[in-house]
Amino acid sequence: MPSFDIVNYSLRPSKSIQRQVVFEGMRLLQLQLDLDSMNYIGFGSIWFTDFILAHKILGIDNMHSIEADDIGYTRAVYNAPYATVRVHHGLAGNVLPILLTDQALVSRPWMVWLDFDYAFDESVREDLRTLIENAPTNSVVLITFNGNEMKYGAGPDRPKRLQELFGSIVPDDLPKNACKEERMQATLADFGLDFMQSIAAEISRPGGFVPAFRLIYKDQSPMVTVGGILPAKGAAAVATNIVRHISWPGKPPKPIVAPHLTIREASALQSQLPRTDKLSRDLVKSLGFDLIDEQIEAFETYYRHYPSFAQVIS
Repeated sequence: MPSFDIVNYSLRPSKSIQRQVVFEGMRLLQLQLDLDSMNYIGFGSIWFTDFILAHKILGIDNMHSIEADDIGYTRAVYNAPYATVRVHHGLAGNVLPILLTDQALVSRPWMVWLDFDYAFDESVREDLRTLIENAPTNSVVLITFNGNEMKYGAGPDRPKRLQELFGSIVPDDLPKNACKEERMQATLADFGLDFMQSIAAEISRPGGFVPAFRLIYKDQSPMVTVGGILPAKGAAAVATNIVRHISWPGKPPKPIVAPHLTIREASALQSQLPRTDKLSRDLVKSLGFDLIDEQIEAFETYYRHYPSFAQVIS
């Protein structure tokens, strides 16, 4: 069963925050690099949430969505939100090489986001290699995949599985506890970025690869998003300075786990922000409800990105 029949991807709060953080980072890159004429390439599914953000926030018009499922393809064509969205039927591994032969496409940078709902596997690895090796100069490449440790075999077998996937960047003495619970997601994120950088070095891309995005989020399964910039040689220093600045949003230190709040609760908390001191549990209780400390901290950190959902009854 395709994932769009299981989950409405537009309604997951942690996912929504993750998207907005990524596009906030992309806007900063767009302001300082030559990214005004980008193409957007991704998996719009039938919701096209990231495509809408790419158009509204970054002003991207030329967009390409990849959809492998037969019914999903017809629904994606029907639901495409803009006249400039083109839906391609097939797997990413088959569609990407075709897009890379289109001279009009490769003459401009890409923002490409392969947002998988399953684990990093050999097919994902090859899609990533294709992009790092061939994406146009000044492109931004992102990939999302499932970080649940159980997707990578039984506990004792996980280090070997990671070596199969990422190769020599995984040390022979990788501790087994690096592949457990939330540490597994951090391990996968680090190896994912190292793998991307190693491909760029292997083929001697003139500007190399600048790691820019490292996000872990959880609505149900823990998910990992990593990515970076493939800058022109003369833009590598600028790109590096952007992502190393203290204000860079693309590498939050903690996983994004958004609390599930009613609109009334979110509005009440938002009315207390921003503030010079931290939101406290006692303050929340004084508003008329209660949350645990981790939920309060998460909301305070991401309240500017927190989504508001409501059912419209007609």
